[in-house]
Amino acid sequence: MSSIRRKHAVARAAFIATILASPATAWSQTLPPINSRDSVTLKASDKYEKGAIHRFFFGDNYRDIWSTPIKAPVLDLGDFAGGLKPTEIGGGKQTRSLRFQGANGRRYVFRPLYKALLDLPDSFRGTIIWNLVMDARSASHPTAPVSPPPVLRSAGILHAPAVLVAMPDDARLGEYRKKFAGILGTIEEIPEVPENNAAAAFAGATDVEDGDDLLERINKSPKDSVNARDFLKAVLIDLLLNDNDRHGGQWRWARMAKDGAWQPIPRDRDKVFIDYEGFLVGIGRGAAPTLVRFDATFPRPWDLFDNGVEFERRLLNELEKPVWDSVVTELKTAITDPVLDAAIAAQPREYAASNREILAKLRARRDNLQSGANAYYAYMAHTVDLHATDADETATVERSEGAVTVSLRTGNDPPYYRRRFIPGETREIRIYMHEGDDSATVTGSAQSSILVRVIGGNGNNHFVDNSTVGGRSSPTRFYDKGQVSGIKYELRKRTEEEQNDEPALPYNRVPVLRAYGTGVEPVRDRGTRIGPTFGVRTGHGLGFTPKIGVARYKYGFRKIPYASMQSLDFAYSTGVKGFEVGFETDNRFESSGLHIMSESRFSQIAVADFRGFGNDALEELPAGTPAPDSRFYRVTQSQYLFNPAVGFAFAPRSDISLGPIVRYTVADSLGGRFISQARPYGFRRFGQAGAQLRLFHDTRVAADTGRKRGGVDFTGIVNPPLWGSLELAGTVFPAMWDVESTYENVSAVAAAFLTIPVGPRPILALRAGGQKLFGDFPWFDAAFIGGSGSLRTEQRQRYAGDASVFGSTELRVPLGKFAFILPLDIGLLGFVDAARVYLDGESPGGWHTGMGGGFWVGVVNPGTNVTVVATDNKDRRILVSLGFAF
Repeated sequence: MSSIRRKHAVARAAFIATILASPATAWSQTLPPINSRDSVTLKASDKYEKGAIHRFFFGDNYRDIWSTPIKAPVLDLGDFAGGLKPTEIGGGKQTRSLRFQGANGRRYVFRPLYKALLDLPDSFRGTIIWNLVMDARSASHPTAPVSPPPVLRSAGILHAPAVLVAMPDDARLGEYRKKFAGILGTIEEIPEVPENNAAAAFAGATDVEDGDDLLERINKSPKDSVNARDFLKAVLIDLLLNDNDRHGGQWRWARMAKDGAWQPIPRDRDKVFIDYEGFLVGIGRGAAPTLVRFDATFPRPWDLFDNGVEFERRLLNELEKPVWDSVVTELKTAITDPVLDAAIAAQPREYAASNREILAKLRARRDNLQSGANAYYAYMAHTVDLHATDADETATVERSEGAVTVSLRTGNDPPYYRRRFIPGETREIRIYMHEGDDSATVTGSAQSSILVRVIGGNGNNHFVDNSTVGGRSSPTRFYDKGQVSGIKYELRKRTEEEQNDEPALPYNRVPVLRAYGTGVEPVRDRGTRIGPTFGVRTGHGLGFTPKIGVARYKYGFRKIPYASMQSLDFAYSTGVKGFEVGFETDNRFESSGLHIMSESRFSQIAVADFRGFGNDALEELPAGTPAPDSRFYRVTQSQYLFNPAVGFAFAPRSDISLGPIVRYTVADSLGGRFISQARPYGFRRFGQAGAQLRLFHDTRVAADTGRKRGGVDFTGIVNPPLWGSLELAGTVFPAMWDVESTYENVSAVAAAFLTIPVGPRPILALRAGGQKLFGDFPWFDAAFIGGSGSLRTEQRQRYAGDASVFGSTELRVPLGKFAFILPLDIGLLGFVDAARVYLDGESPGGWHTGMGGGFWVGVVNPGTNVTVVATDNKDRRILVSLGFAF
């Protein structure tokens, strides 16, 4: 090495050592030295070692470095912090940590590198899905927490440095020895101010709070405020480091002086450098965009920060774009190449090849930080929720040349909040005044302006709108005017277990909504979501019919469960060798169950059967007549359908709708088929237009009303001990188009489900229904019985008439659960069905009955199952279906 290069290397090493050892601000905190006389060489974990095929589908991720032995100092429990005494186990959903009390008066936490727990229901334990989700942990860097401190220190962000250590096999661990001895992990200080020991306060703070306590403070009074600029620095560092686990519970907050602003303390950095690779993971990223990559470019920030977006929206909404730009410039200046070198130098030397790759990505991301910040600012600025406190406050809103300036103050004090919103950036501002006697005044005039909503909350609220937009007066939308009481922010108090299980603290403080005549939890109220849809059908004549599609949901203020929905789906039938295309829409109104929906569909797989009319059709077959299950009676139709409607949702799972219906049906006229010989009314082409009234009511409470979730909800619906459903439909087709005379069609189906509180808790399921037609109707609208909808032991549409009645009794007995690809449950069932049709008031032949029994194998819950039953009909001995008949 030349002398010049040697000097540069020495200088760089000295700078790195300075970065690692010296605080950048007076608030920085350092760990006591690791004066270990022993070291060990261990793997972080060998559970992620996989072959080439597995890696292709599920990614290399960080598998190689997880299985690379690294050298780590052994923590000396007698020396570190003057001596450590274990006190309790802590941790969240992924791992268990061990907390210590130091003789220096401070507390510390040891976090294992390997995360042994999983945030999935216990029913998934042992399944392939469980193993795959565990394997996905290989996307986390094993020693990620040791790299952020140099970067945070350079930016002046308060933090608790973490260092790599091995837990000794030491008797001083006591009852925790078996669980933690010999494990690799990191140790860091717990930020706090111990009682009666100010000298041991974290970084010299006067007070330290966790996320829940801070939330309570900033909700109560404007005297408590957050240093939003420093918080933005920390958030942009999270963006730089690709840390996707930054919800409100991952932070603590420190006050460095009495009545000073609360400073952020980012903690628990085990998701730094997160990187989900793999072919199948890449496909799944379309449905779960939170499976982010770690590249030289940024993922979409709202995907990276999915579980922290609402938290960050609350605390960053006072910062305008120039502040964001200023912070980016400050960070790019502070986070120099030597700082990034120091961050990577903290990693084990054994990870050298990976370290070089990470360093190159960090430098590129640092240089391009402005683009990532721009994207996140645009997302955050689009719809802004401003939160006042529970004190008596005044909001002043001024419209000027399209821009909107909002300020909040208490009494005659200067405003504690002020921001100017730009129309090109912001489309909607919501000002939540919350508790207290509040007032809001809106002034100014503009040709066009941002939508402003003011939500009063409890108290005596006085609102005045003296503004105009485009010549229209009073464009501001006010809610909760006058004397208001009874507004709640949660339907019930969460249990301690639920509070610990909920990572995203409710920083976006939205009141409980009124819907369906009752209160519902706040739902997602902004943005859009696009995702794939899947389904499969089987049935008489259809063969195997998979369906794929895409659905787009748009969310809006107090629109439940969404503002609008559009879905497009495509299905193909292997039996008919035809396809079906459907398009559905649904548009909701604010604070109302009213909605407008539509269904448009073209189908080549509208398979029907027709054997003539009557309750005894084909009972005694003449010689040479095809059997009832023969293709001789099969009818393949092409159908065009358009059905817009106005609906009203009067309960979470209940709806009534009315609208026109247009259908055009074309039946194949294959020679040698019964339909071609009988040529009933409605064959072969038939166009009709009419009106349809539908009602559906389900007595269950909805499991979900649109709240955004961080993944797929596999828990299923928890049914009450007794519940039921009712479905009614009435259609009228006047004499027009191909309809020769007006006819009406009325149908009803009711079901009840009773859980018997003994043993495995079997369910008694009952169903009854019927249909009646008035006037001359086309053959395909007849009242049919047969198939899973009425009489499952007979062929689909076995009997046809102008009226029908049917009933079913079924006993479902769960037997147990076992693990496979997904959690499976099995059970036994037995049923009895009875049905009949009428024609002109006559029903010769009486009731048709059938019975059978079998088993089901359910995926996740019994509602998604494969059912196999044997029946008493020799022509249909074994029936296999998807899901229960009802």
